[in-house]
Amino acid sequence: MNKITILIVDDQPIVCEGLNTILQLEEDFRVAGICHNGHEALKFCEQNIPDIVLMDARMPVMNGIEATGEITRLFPDTRVLILTTFNEDLLIIEGLQNGAKGFLLKDMQPEELCKIIRVVHAGGVCLHPDVTQKILAKISDRDRNTTQLTNQEKKVLKLIGKGFSNSEISAELFIVEGTVKNHVSNLLAKLGARDRTQLALIALKLVT
Repeated sequence: MNKITILIVDDQPIVCEGLNTILQLEEDFRVAGICHNGHEALKFCEQNIPDIVLMDARMPVMNGIEATGEITRLFPDTRVLILTTFNEDLLIIEGLQNGAKGFLLKDMQPEELCKIIRVVHAGGVCLHPDVTQKILAKISDRDRNTTQLTNQEKKVLKLIGKGFSNSEISAELFIVEGTVKNHVSNLLAKLGARDRTQLALIALKLVT
C-alpha cells in the first residue's frame, strides 16, 4: 500500500509530537518529517517531496503563509493544509491565496483531521465550517456571473464547495472523471478563479 507521506511544520514541539502520535496510528499515513519553521520546511521539500504538509501559520524565520506560497509554486503535487486558530482569519485568507488547499483548527478531533488529510490527498479541499463563515465576510464580493454556467457546471461547483474530489464528483453525478476535469477547467475560466480552493470559496459564497 502506498502511504500518504506527511510533513508536520510547527514551532511548538508539543504540537508536533501530538500530531505525529495521531498520524502514526493510521496505517495509510507516514510522517516523513517534522520541521519548526517555513525555511526548514522548504529545505525538506527540496530533498523529500511529501504528499501533504500540515503548516502552522505563525512561525519564526519564515512563517507558514510565505512557505506555503513557495512550496505550492515549486512542488505543485504537494498539498498544503494550514494549521490555525480562530483569531487568524486574515492569515487564512492569505494562505488560501498562496495555494493552500484548506485549513485545520488545531483543536479538532483526530478522526476529523485524518479524514480531511485523505480528502485533500484525493484532490479535494477543506474549508472548515466553523471558520469559513468568518473569512467569507472578509473576501471581496466581486461579481460572480453564474448565469453563464451550465446546470452541470453548477452541480460540480456545489460539490467542490463541499470538498469533493474529482473521483467523488464523478460518482455523485454519474459522469466520467474526464468530464469532471473539463467542467472544473471551464469553471476556473468562467469564474476567474486561480485554483480549486478559490472555486470552493466561490461556491460557499454563493450559497451564504
